[in-house]
Amino acid sequence: MAQVQAIAYSPLPAPKPCDERHLNKCLRIMLSVLPRQMSDELSGELFVAAYQRKLGEFSDEAISYMTDKAIASCHWFPTIAACIELAAEAPRNDEAVRRKAMARQIVSAELAHRTAWDDRPKQHEPKLSQGEIDRMTPEMIELGLSCGILIRTDDGKVIERLEH
Repeated sequence: MAQVQAIAYSPLPAPKPCDERHLNKCLRIMLSVLPRQMSDELSGELFVAAYQRKLGEFSDEAISYMTDKAIASCHWFPTIAACIELAAEAPRNDEAVRRKAMARQIVSAELAHRTAWDDRPKQHEPKLSQGEIDRMTPEMIELGLSCGILIRTDDGKVIERLEH
């Protein structure tokens, strides 16, 4: 259980960085759709290299999310800072996220089980005092015996069954 709790409560690892080809494809899509300031060939290469360097840490899924959001909401090609903000909003659904969610479900179920176990009536705590049993009518004693709440000892005394 300690290993499951470690997974449930530890921070998520960084996602797998995006594939450079995927990032380049997404940048080309954005460049073809969103207007930006004209530049010469050298500044265009520097532009792409700067975006690659700053956005390369994000996953393929985050880059795709950023591209979709930028195309849908930006009037001009977004700055690197705006791209980082968009990519950071991307929901994660990789293996690490799924493992963490599963671990949290297991820990939650275990805690619920322990709480229910701790809240159960204790077997060694009688619900009826012996005086209450001794004051019962014969019909009530027979009912208690038939239900298994009461038992008759070898010497004929009627007592509460403690292991119910």
